[in-house]
Amino acid sequence: MRRALPFSCATACLALTIAGCGADEGSGPARAKATPSATSAHGATVRAAVAATSRTSARMTQKHRLDGSASQGTIDITGSGDFDFAKDRGSITVALGGTATFQEVFADGKVYIRGGATGVEERDWYISDRDRSPARHLLRAPANDPEYTLRQAGMAEDFVRAGEEELGGAPVVRYRGALPHEALTLRMEKETKDKLEEMRQGLGGRIPVDVDVWVDARGRAVQTRLAFDVAGVKSVNTVTFTELGKAVKVDVPQGEVVDAPAPPEAG
Repeated sequence: MRRALPFSCATACLALTIAGCGADEGSGPARAKATPSATSAHGATVRAAVAATSRTSARMTQKHRLDGSASQGTIDITGSGDFDFAKDRGSITVALGGTATFQEVFADGKVYIRGGATGVEERDWYISDRDRSPARHLLRAPANDPEYTLRQAGMAEDFVRAGEEELGGAPVVRYRGALPHEALTLRMEKETKDKLEEMRQGLGGRIPVDVDVWVDARGRAVQTRLAFDVAGVKSVNTVTFTELGKAVKVDVPQGEVVDAPAPPEAG
């Protein structure tokens, strides 16, 4: 299932500009201001936390909510599984509401995907190069790869300390920053990238995307959230990491697999 969300966003944003309403920085979620020295220190803290998580393993859950116009409605894409970031191996299950389910395995530089409509017999495994799978949607990782989203969060800028909170019963500190365009379009296919560039021009040169990173007492990123909200179109991708350091076992699909430039998209 593919949905050209970036095009819908661009259309809405350009319509606002033409109508004279304008869609400036205030159209996105409010972001706190910081002094240059505080931004530099907090940015270093977040990057170190992202790097720490990237060197370990974890149980991960993710929820990507797409909220368009009244006619488009809301789509929730959820996923969960185990990932060893240090070894670049993991397996997750992704669900598109109650309509479809996909299994995904990441191993040895490859991504394997199979699945489809709920209730339909399992299909073949499709395989492609993990690093060559393109991003096709706004804030949506290729093949729902949690490492991609973690990398995006680590590329954010202008971090401020948003406050102390509790996550999963443990104290954490939340930091908020802004996603630069090169992170937003990381490994993005040309068609979608061109539409985002059109949107960026309509918004005056910047697409507002807030990045929140929750850091635990051991200096590890335990949750990330990327959020876009312009002209009634919202895209929010939240990934949570628990049981950091757990042992992860990955069963690589055996037998016949279908080699493809890009496997069928889970969502």
